Amino acid sequence: MNAYTFYEIYDIDSLQKLIDSLSATLQVSIRILSPSGEYFTKDSDYCQLCRQFRESASGRTFCEESALALCAYHEHSPFVSHCSRTGLTYAGINVMVEDIHVASILVGQVRLEEDILNEDSLLCQTHSLHMDETEHLTLIQQVPSMTRARFDLILNTLTLLAEQLSQLGRKNLYLKSIIVSLENQEVIHQQEKEFLEKLAETDSMTGVYNHRKFDDVFSQYAAHKDMQICLISADANYLKLMNDVFGHEAGDRMLKNIASIMSNLSKKEWLVARCGGDEFRVILPNSSLDTARDYCRHVTRRCQEDSSLAFPLSVALGSAMWDSANETLYDCFIRADEEMYHNKAILKQKTHIPDLMMERLYHRQILNRDMVELESRIAYDFALFLGFTREHARETSLAAHYQDIGMAKLPEYFVVKGQNKTKEEKLQVQAHVTHGYQIVRQFEELYGIANTILSSHENWDGNSYPKRLKGFQIPLEARILRITNNYAYWTTPTRAGTNHTKAESKERLVRFSGIIYDPELVSKFIRFIDEKEY
Repeated sequence: MNAYTFYEIYDIDSLQKLIDSLSATLQVSIRILSPSGEYFTKDSDYCQLCRQFRESASGRTFCEESALALCAYHEHSPFVSHCSRTGLTYAGINVMVEDIHVASILVGQVRLEEDILNEDSLLCQTHSLHMDETEHLTLIQQVPSMTRARFDLILNTLTLLAEQLSQLGRKNLYLKSIIVSLENQEVIHQQEKEFLEKLAETDSMTGVYNHRKFDDVFSQYAAHKDMQICLISADANYLKLMNDVFGHEAGDRMLKNIASIMSNLSKKEWLVARCGGDEFRVILPNSSLDTARDYCRHVTRRCQEDSSLAFPLSVALGSAMWDSANETLYDCFIRADEEMYHNKAILKQKTHIPDLMMERLYHRQILNRDMVELESRIAYDFALFLGFTREHARETSLAAHYQDIGMAKLPEYFVVKGQNKTKEEKLQVQAHVTHGYQIVRQFEELYGIANTILSSHENWDGNSYPKRLKGFQIPLEARILRITNNYAYWTTPTRAGTNHTKAESKERLVRFSGIIYDPELVSKFIRFIDEKEY
């Protein structure tokens, strides 16, 4: 009941007609009020005596207080009250709905024969009402008198009405609950329908439209030869590399980021869809080719600015405007697709993913660019000093350059320097050589240095990672990198201004010769740095 008002479960207009009819028939005043005294029906008042009494402030206050007393819930209903001021009798009858007192039927302005005053008492009452004797007598006589027995019959009749109103209220509440339930079910059904429709046309991973939706909309537009339409074909670059090296979760994140960028930059009436593993398509109705190409440029730039993954996002895009007079819409898409593949080939020539990954490590301050470049130069020159061919020396230098590329798999929050590491964090760092091995094997030009990178942190005494290789089990190129990496790290100035002198670095190499480093290579390296002045 608390969920509905009295006006929502009863027809007030019909109640008013019923009350007016009963009032006229029974010759009593009847009205329906809330427990707080709010009028639900208008007062069917025909008694001039009461009207005149209410014209004074005190009389009006007295009547309002009397009405509130009658409107309150009474255990014994009807509740009868006699008004000492007017000499009239009133009654209140409870209207209950689901054991809640929702209203009261007030019956009033009844002059009982048993209460008719004698002349002296009537005169006293006239004085208390501040009325003229003749006027008061006229007004009091206008109120029909009745016996208490007749009044009780009227109360019985109105009590039956209250019971009918109670039953009607319960039925109306029940019907309303059914209607609300049906409405809620309809809302839920509609929501489920909309959800299923959206699910059927949305790519579950990226949130953009799927191939099915694209095909449906594509077919619709294909019939509108009078409409200017542009199409865009897009292909996410390096998805296989991301999946193979960093895992499918990273690959999924890559696709989600690209989809988000493409969706956010599109207009409301455009359709962005993922139509395959790494394929995206865009339909641009009522758009020019310049608009389509401008959109492609914005997508490319936003992808390049994204720094959430191990290397910047990259997507190849191609666009075309439909020449509806000379080709089908599918022909237009083929042209956009061909342009995309052309741009993809250019991107592949321009972009070197390992270098992008290294740039990301420099940006995260996982690696120091100056130190990496110094180690690469020292490794190349030392390899030549040892008698390597230039090609062999170049490969050794390349291995030095990408030696720690596996650090790209460290979590974004990870800071390599300046913190004491937990056992788990140490294991994460140590795993970078295995990750580096896996990464460089993805690129034909780096495949040959994979084993060198894998062994580049092994110790001469066999007490290191990842395979605990010992002595000459460690490839020569990896033994060289073990020395050149530490020497470059010690001698490269840091932002904090800390680094070791050449003499201090040489002393360290000698101290750990035969433990960490190949002793013969240490001797040769010291001669090398003295000659080359590194």
